[in-house]
Amino acid sequence: MVQKMKSNRIAIFFILLFTIAAFATFSGCSKADSSSLHYLDQKITIVGVSDEDFTVTVSNLTKLDRVEKKAEATRSNGDIVKMKAVGPTLETFLAQYDKLPTDYSSVRFTATDGYSIAIPREILERREIVLAYMDGKHAFGKDMAPLRVVVLGERAMYWARMVNKIEFETGTESLTTDKVVFLDTILPDMNSTYSEEEGGDIVSTIDLLTKYGGLDSDGKVYMSAYDGLKKNETIDNFLKGYIKYTGEMTPQFCSPDLPPGMNLDGIVSARVGGVIYYSLNRALEVLPEKEAAGVKGIGFTDIIKDGGFKRANLYQITDKDGNYSVFNEHEIVKGVFTKDNDTWTFVSAEKDPVIGVVMVEGIDMEQGE
Repeated sequence: MVQKMKSNRIAIFFILLFTIAAFATFSGCSKADSSSLHYLDQKITIVGVSDEDFTVTVSNLTKLDRVEKKAEATRSNGDIVKMKAVGPTLETFLAQYDKLPTDYSSVRFTATDGYSIAIPREILERREIVLAYMDGKHAFGKDMAPLRVVVLGERAMYWARMVNKIEFETGTESLTTDKVVFLDTILPDMNSTYSEEEGGDIVSTIDLLTKYGGLDSDGKVYMSAYDGLKKNETIDNFLKGYIKYTGEMTPQFCSPDLPPGMNLDGIVSARVGGVIYYSLNRALEVLPEKEAAGVKGIGFTDIIKDGGFKRANLYQITDKDGNYSVFNEHEIVKGVFTKDNDTWTFVSAEKDPVIGVVMVEGIDMEQGE
């Protein structure tokens, strides 16, 4: 009996010893994995954190406190992306330099294949962002390394991969728009081509901005989509693309020179410098319906709500034949843009309708507005 108890104690001892060893091995496993990553020496350029640009390596990131977060996101085609993001948070990375994510108006991530996405301040304020250098215990392949950005709770377009540059942006561009141009009216009358690849008619963004304004802008292009997505793009990238206006998910920003993930489906608005390019067809799906002179449509104040349009004493509405009508503030606010047989018309109870609206411009601006 004593011998049996002694044997049991020995067995329990070895079980405990094995368990402790296994736990120690498991605990160090992730660290060992990260230390053997084949892309540890790859560099990520950091812009905007200090007076001069600098680089960090993946090896530098592995030395920071890290998180391991299970995450998933939806692509624009409905596919689900899943991973276990291992790496420091953006907040942890910035803490080294006594900075916070909310110190910036946006953070732009750029990949080795040219993909670029800016995370706006509203997302920086409410979401945790992981600078992932591993997926669980697995190293990244060439299509992911050296870094994947995982924005917890946001769609996959923000999950930039192959990231080799991070730009911290603090500048805020003044909202000085004073012209709205309606894509639904102008695009069919512009010099367009049919794209087999895109499956629809396209107009060059260079041609668009050359004719209606914004080509001289050196800032960013602020775009919104029918599903609530908002993003900003560099003017250089925007000028590499086209606006597709026939086929599915139009108007659509697309470009053969940019990664497909940078396309934007169902554009409602694109603000370039002092011009807002606007799709009334898409806005009809998302804006509240108003009524004027017995017809229902979209109100002007709802169109310019997020565009920073300057208040004016007078507004000039131009039609597709080049004719224009002038409305005072009361008249334009009380009117609506309404659609009849694929033609958009501005209707006001106090003046004749403007058929085939091309643009609205604010004139005689008030000082200080």
